[in-house]
Amino acid sequence: MIRIIDGVAYLGQPGDHLDVRAHQLGNGHIEVTGSRRLDWQELEWTRDQVADHEAVMERYREENADELRERSIKSAARRAKTRVRRLCKAMGVDTMLTLTYRANQTDLALCKRHLKEFNRRLLRVMPGLCFVAAFEPQERGAWHVHLATTRVPRSIIVNGREAVYDKNARARVSVKSYDAIRNVWRGVVGDLGGTVNVARRKFHSKNTPAQIASYIAGYIVKEFAAGERWSNRWTKFGDIDVPPPVVLGSVSTVMDCLEVSFSLLHEAASVVKMHLNKWRDSFYLAAENMPRLVSS
Repeated sequence: MIRIIDGVAYLGQPGDHLDVRAHQLGNGHIEVTGSRRLDWQELEWTRDQVADHEAVMERYREENADELRERSIKSAARRAKTRVRRLCKAMGVDTMLTLTYRANQTDLALCKRHLKEFNRRLLRVMPGLCFVAAFEPQERGAWHVHLATTRVPRSIIVNGREAVYDKNARARVSVKSYDAIRNVWRGVVGDLGGTVNVARRKFHSKNTPAQIASYIAGYIVKEFAAGERWSNRWTKFGDIDVPPPVVLGSVSTVMDCLEVSFSLLHEAASVVKMHLNKWRDSFYLAAENMPRLVSS
C-alpha cells in the first residue's frame, strides 16, 4: 500500500505484531479485536515519480469507478453493522419489536417521520426508553421497522385514554405495555393501519442479547446496498452510546491474541463468536456473561 502525504510517498507493509483492543460494552458483553499493524516507510521518490503514481491512481479510479463504489458501500455497511451491534450490546437488549403497516406504505422518508413521532409519544408513557431501529422493505414494497430495546415494563398505568406514570393520576388502570405500544404506533400511522409484533427474550430462550444484537445488525448489511447513497437504513433513539475501546498493546501471534482475550473473560462468560480471517491478520472474539435463569 502506497500513500502520498504532502507530496511524500510512503509504503505500508504488514508488520510482525497485532494490535489488540478490548471493547467493554457493559451488561456482561466484551469484544476483543486484533489487527496486523502496518509499518510505514518513506520512499525516496522524486516529484515526477509521485506525480506519475498519482496519475496512475486517478486513471485507475476512473476505470474502476463501479467496483470501487461497491467496495465503499460494503465497507460502510460493515461499519454500520458493527456500530449497531455494539449499541445493542451496550443497551443489553432483550426485546425485539417489529412495526408494520397494513397499507402498502413504500415511502422511507415517511416511515422515518412516523418512527420519530412514535418515539416522541412513547416517551410519555415509558420515560427513558432507548432503542436501535433498522428499516427493511417487505416483498410487496411496504416498509417495516425492527427495533431492539430493553427493560420494557410488563404493564403501565393509564389515565383516561393516555398512559401515564403519575402515581397521583385519577382513574388509574393497569394495562399491558405491549398493548399500549401498539396503540401508540396505530395512532401515529392513522389510516395506513399498523401493528407491533413482539419477540421478547425469556429465560429459556436461546436468543441471548449478543445474538439479538447480531440479528438486528444483519439487516444493515442486507439493505445497505439497495438504498441510495448516504441513505441511512438504521437509527437510534435515547441516551445510549458505545464506550471507547481499551488499547491492550501488541502481541506477536494469533495464539497470543487468544490468550489475551480469554484472560479478560469472566468465569461465567460464554464465547458467542470467534473469527480469524484467511490472511491471519485480523482476529475477532465476542463473549457475554451467561444470564441467571429467572422466570418470565
